[in-house]
Amino acid sequence: MPKDAAGLSQEQVHAMTLHEEFDRYRDRYDHMQRLLAGAQLAVHGGEWHWNGGDDIPQIGGDGMAPLPGADTHNTSALTSSRSYDPEGAEGAKSDLDPMLDSFAANNWSSHVERVGPTSYLDGFTSDGWRVEYLVRRSGHHSLTVSSDLFWTNDDDALSEAVGSRAAGLHPRSSRPGEYPDPPTWDSPIISPPKI
Repeated sequence: MPKDAAGLSQEQVHAMTLHEEFDRYRDRYDHMQRLLAGAQLAVHGGEWHWNGGDDIPQIGGDGMAPLPGADTHNTSALTSSRSYDPEGAEGAKSDLDPMLDSFAANNWSSHVERVGPTSYLDGFTSDGWRVEYLVRRSGHHSLTVSSDLFWTNDDDALSEAVGSRAAGLHPRSSRPGEYPDPPTWDSPIISPPKI
């Protein structure tokens, strides 16, 4: 039986309640934020700009690795992205070196490519999370951490359970490791689903 990014089969997830799935989402969200903070600290410990909110599970379907039977209703994923503009940076390939060193220290797989004026590192943590670090000639650096697919009983129900309790706000910028706490199951419903 195919296992998802958390090592669970679809049958194992079928036995879960929405509340249990919600709690697993929170654990995964916190794990994603810890991975993101570690990657940020490898290159810059100061302020990073948020590239949008990240507290709602993303629609599943097509993952980085094939998951037989996955579709947009029975899988979800998580992703978070930050950026910063170091003074004087011009997108030199050597700007990737601190991230490459971090990957090597953690024994994570990665490769580097250059596409036009952009150099980027694309790699995977030992537990399967993808890390992408882009360095542009403009000096703009961006970092994205994303999961592969997680089975869910109903992607819409999970997204609504999280989204209806989430404030829907994110800071414009923050230091590594700073992020709003994700909602809990007991958080008040502040944005009821529109049916």
